[in-house]
Amino acid sequence: MLAVIAGAMVLTGCIKKDAATINVKVVNKLTMPQANVQVYMYSGNISDELLKNKVNATTNIATDENGVATFEINSLSFGVASDQATFIFETFDEDGNVTGKVPTTVKKGGSKDVTLNMNVF
Repeated sequence: MLAVIAGAMVLTGCIKKDAATINVKVVNKLTMPQANVQVYMYSGNISDELLKNKVNATTNIATDENGVATFEINSLSFGVASDQATFIFETFDEDGNVTGKVPTTVKKGGSKDVTLNMNVF
């Protein structure tokens, strides 16, 4: 039993050590930060057709008062043989239309800041 607990602790430590952070700042056409906007993250190889629907997103997070949504990416998202992964972030209007999109690549254990420009005022 102790060996199982120790193994789980080691694996959890590895996942956190190799985790990456992506900060997505959402701004409108006037470059003003947009608070309380849902940002949808897609990972892996995903077609343009699937990107148009937020139900296909891996996860979503609302922006804070500064217009930033912070995504913690665990090491399992990178796959077995890769030290980096690409993610796509999108915002939608109330009718389900894409209002902004930004792709980014991050390395294991790294941090990345990106800006998502929404095509709204």
